[in-house]
Amino acid sequence: MALICATLIAVAVAVTVGFLVNDDEPDPEGGPTASTAAPDASSLPPSAPSRTADLDVHAFGETERYADGIDVTVSEPRGFTPSDTAIGHTAGSRAVKLEVTVRNGSEAPLTLDAVVVQGRDAKGREVERVFDATQDLGAGLSGTLLPGRTAVGVYGFDLPEDTDGTLDLEVAVGFDRGPAFWSGKAP
Repeated sequence: MALICATLIAVAVAVTVGFLVNDDEPDPEGGPTASTAAPDASSLPPSAPSRTADLDVHAFGETERYADGIDVTVSEPRGFTPSDTAIGHTAGSRAVKLEVTVRNGSEAPLTLDAVVVQGRDAKGREVERVFDATQDLGAGLSGTLLPGRTAVGVYGFDLPEDTDGTLDLEVAVGFDRGPAFWSGKAP
């Protein structure tokens, strides 16, 4: 089982990198379409990583809409105090959690096991995921989402104390849609 999970993660990372490197044209069958207003580069914090012109970077709370009917929304991050049994938290770091909501507006079931959620701080470093049963921070989204239904996964992240609180979040839903991005300040 661990080998299967590791293989799925490796494939997801490879596909995500492939989309980022070769994203010359939007995918007419499943790529992002116009969605709620995203901040332009001038409204992003100066420390936020630069993005290519064809990638929208959403503010937390906004929705990415795909042509195939899949919608993804990432909530505003909220601070929390990890329990003594939390995994992934370092003393002195800022723990935040947020909700990733996926709505299946397509006519086919959607596999959520291939949803990949990754965060980076203002310095471009990948931030640690926090797992804490007392905060309902488990594996995130999983299973299969029926057409017309919505699923919510809660994710925790640990921002290092030497950062300004900027959190960049990337969400990839499956292997056939490009990733979507959110950015903003964590509390």
